[in-house]
Amino acid sequence: MLCPKVWDLKAPQNHNEIARWSKPEIPLTISSHYYNHSVSVVAPRKRKLPVDIIDCILEDSEYYKVEGLPVSQIVDKEFVEAFVKKGELTLLSINTRIDLENCICVTPEGQLVLSLGVEDYQRLGIEGKQSYFDRSRSSRFVVQVDLREDTFTPGKKNYERVKKCLEENLEGLFDVIFIWEPSEKNVCPSSAAAWFHQKGYKVSLCRPKYSEILECDCRIPSVGSECDYERFLEWLGIFSIGGDVTNEDPENYVNSYISPSPNAPRGDLLHAQWTGLFSRKKLEKIYKEIENHVSHSSWVSLHVQGFADSPVSWGLKEHSFHTDGDNNYTIVFQETGEKLINKSLSSNNKPRNVQ
Repeated sequence: MLCPKVWDLKAPQNHNEIARWSKPEIPLTISSHYYNHSVSVVAPRKRKLPVDIIDCILEDSEYYKVEGLPVSQIVDKEFVEAFVKKGELTLLSINTRIDLENCICVTPEGQLVLSLGVEDYQRLGIEGKQSYFDRSRSSRFVVQVDLREDTFTPGKKNYERVKKCLEENLEGLFDVIFIWEPSEKNVCPSSAAAWFHQKGYKVSLCRPKYSEILECDCRIPSVGSECDYERFLEWLGIFSIGGDVTNEDPENYVNSYISPSPNAPRGDLLHAQWTGLFSRKKLEKIYKEIENHVSHSSWVSLHVQGFADSPVSWGLKEHSFHTDGDNNYTIVFQETGEKLINKSLSSNNKPRNVQ
């Protein structure tokens, strides 16, 4: 996937970046955001989404939960060879608070990331780095292990040291959710769940939860050359969280977020949301499906919200709930084929171009 060279809009100072995308490739914004918690689609003049979009979101959308998992089990030789190196594993600890407790994840690229309190880090014995968000107190550290590295195989010094440290020095068990997408089409995605079950862990099948909001006869903004994109995205965000987009009372706070000019004729506005765990591959498919249907509407938006307590937000950029809990992006598809992309950046880096 190629990164566009020219951007029409400069990034604001609040760690959001707005850009217009006209390339046929899928933006790298999607492939670098691994832990997708909710997927929202806003469609003007619709009471129901096209069946193809709904089917795309729901098809193979199941994920699994494993309870009481030690981190050492993730580096098991059989598990790494079968599931980390032969497909994309998206795994994340749940019911843990990134600012107070140990959290773990495995990225689709095969990186095991541990966000640890200082006592557990010092006891672990694997080299890491101090948390960017906790530099003044030195109470949190981040450890990364490349599970796909050539030297990370049984018998090699690196593998044996990591495995021993995780088995003997890291206390605590984790509840995790995960998706495994095999490299080969003839392999069942549930094989990883079956592997955990055979090892004696409690494994549960999970499905996304659905909700929707339908606003009738409201003002709908047009998205074109005269559109104020920042105001449009603010308005879109208010609707997505259930705000009153029809209110035109100048004394009301929400009035500042009413439909920005220019406006199209009034009509219905549908917000559909699915909440669960979605892989980056699933988002790439959703992106393509919406792109195929946008010609039937003036615009359609896709909003993706990440998990608040994931150790990383974008790629391997460290994540912190209090300073950067809002890791998300919005893509607005226009009938012209151009897309508007708004990305909420990690606070531990200076704003850069959206990819």
